[in-house]
Amino acid sequence: MEGPPAAAEVSLHNFSARLWEQLVHFHVMRLTDSLFLWVGAAPHLRNLAVAMCSRFDSIPVSTSLLGDASDTTSAGLAQRLGTYPLVPRGQPGGLPSPW
Repeated sequence: MEGPPAAAEVSLHNFSARLWEQLVHFHVMRLTDSLFLWVGAAPHLRNLAVAMCSRFDSIPVSTSLLGDASDTTSAGLAQRLGTYPLVPRGQPGGLPSPW
């Protein structure tokens, strides 16, 4: 018999760093089973996209959740990043978990 589910934990980290001459802002949100990373030149989120793998196609499906839908930069980046993790972190044969 399993015990009660663990409480969901969310940890937020906001910071800025100078890369060459450009000030870059970061927003990192660690959730129970995922990690959200936002990087931008302005300190606020303008576009947000998500990509998900599908059993019907080898190319992840992506869509814009926030911002201008005609700007496909974030959706394209999410789609490309969604193709890399073949084995989740912390799984046998995968990348080691960062936590």
